[in-house]
Amino acid sequence: MALAAREMEFDVVVVGGGGAGLLAAAEAGRLGCKVCVLEKDSVLGGTTAMSVGSIMAAGTRLQRQDGVVDSPEAHARDLAAICAQLGLHDNAELRSLYTSHAAETVDLLESIGVVFTRPMPQPPHEKPRLHQVIPGSRSYIHHLEKYCRKQAVSLMVGTQADSLVCRQGRVTGVKARDAAGEFTIAARRAVVLASGDVAGDTELLRAYAATGLEGVRPINPVCAGDGHRMAATIGAHIVPRRDFSAASLAHIRFLPPARKNLVQRIPPYAPLARLAKLAIDHAPPALIRPFVLQFLTTALAPDRGIFQNGALLVNLNGQRFADELSGPRVNDVGQHDHKVAESGDESAAPSLLLARQPEALGYLVFDHRLAAVFSKWPHFISTAPGVAYAYLDDYRKARPDLFHTARTLEALAEILRMPAGSLHKTVAEANSRHTNHPLAQAPFYALGPVTAWILVTPVGLKVDDQLRVLQEDGSPIAGLFAAGGAGQGGFTLTGHGHGLGWAFTSGMLAGRNATHGEGM
Repeated sequence: MALAAREMEFDVVVVGGGGAGLLAAAEAGRLGCKVCVLEKDSVLGGTTAMSVGSIMAAGTRLQRQDGVVDSPEAHARDLAAICAQLGLHDNAELRSLYTSHAAETVDLLESIGVVFTRPMPQPPHEKPRLHQVIPGSRSYIHHLEKYCRKQAVSLMVGTQADSLVCRQGRVTGVKARDAAGEFTIAARRAVVLASGDVAGDTELLRAYAATGLEGVRPINPVCAGDGHRMAATIGAHIVPRRDFSAASLAHIRFLPPARKNLVQRIPPYAPLARLAKLAIDHAPPALIRPFVLQFLTTALAPDRGIFQNGALLVNLNGQRFADELSGPRVNDVGQHDHKVAESGDESAAPSLLLARQPEALGYLVFDHRLAAVFSKWPHFISTAPGVAYAYLDDYRKARPDLFHTARTLEALAEILRMPAGSLHKTVAEANSRHTNHPLAQAPFYALGPVTAWILVTPVGLKVDDQLRVLQEDGSPIAGLFAAGGAGQGGFTLTGHGHGLGWAFTSGMLAGRNATHGEGM
């Protein structure tokens, strides 16, 4: 029977065009299904394209090539130990699913043209498991789009999925809309929700994660819990994560550059990436370090140590607005401690207060004494995955737009366009209270702007080890799968490389499983 106007039919419909959705679609297409991807943004990429680009995996081809003996079981043990250390709940079934297939994910990405550095250490993991993409995270999207087109996947950008279509207890399609209006897409086998997390929806954050995040901007506002809402409407269970505080979900980060630098404009073609990898592996570290850092310093956070040594966090008016050491600390696994702020008042966390300042922006201010200290180990400005640490000189070379210096505080305030006298007054008041680390040695420095972002949230739909979406009683919803942030289901992603690794791995597996239409 012919379909009515504005109706389409596919075997598998994927909601979301980030890393999880694209890999799910490509794998379903590779297995012979007719597949489409619905992406509400005007471009593909999602949060994957904004990421640092690292994946943690054990047992990869690259590890074996480097002589690293590792296993998924050892990886799972490390993750379990980290969660125990942090006092976080975790879904052991999904943790095992991830660690068992992460190496296959990295190997698959390599096979379609993605290039990684050699595996790098990332404490406290026992083995070098961090695989950093070259030249940057857009490489994933470039190669996955090519992979999708090779499998004849239909990619529909600017298309909003609004609701799921059900018939006799089974998901059979999606109602969507684009610039031309509303339409329905039938799914003969299954729908995969890869629509991201809930960072862009304050209502879902309050209901399932934490209160107090009002005003904190999501790094990817397109991730607004669309898949969560669609699935919940038909009985899916959203797993709450009350073990995270608002302050642990709001992260202070340096702003990305307004324009891509020369290094970031390098096309993500495999031959160029392999040349870059050759340079990274064999060129003197002093030469290659600035090259690598030009990618990584777009997404880094200031380390707590610089505040412990006396640096101040000020707003655009040159005013100090928070105790910089209040709130959860970032530990050695790159994860915020989720517990209550050290001050006893979570709302006093600098990241939450920064969101309420003019334009939600601030600067780190310090003097020459601190600049000298934070120029070498063990004092670093930021932790940079794959490079290990970024020092002050790294920011001066890689991110000159964030680096500001002047002989006097008055001159520095003028560079930063702060009211005359405001910065001098702020520093004088801080010096009078904190005599152990006065800011008094010229020249003076500022790094920033910084802002507060919700990067990703741990709230996901409940799923089983086949990535089938589950109801509260644990029974699967027929024809519905979830991956990435939408299908996190209680799995806790700690430190660098696990969020992206989960997105790709769960997407790959959900796409394969969806071809069977399982979940009945």
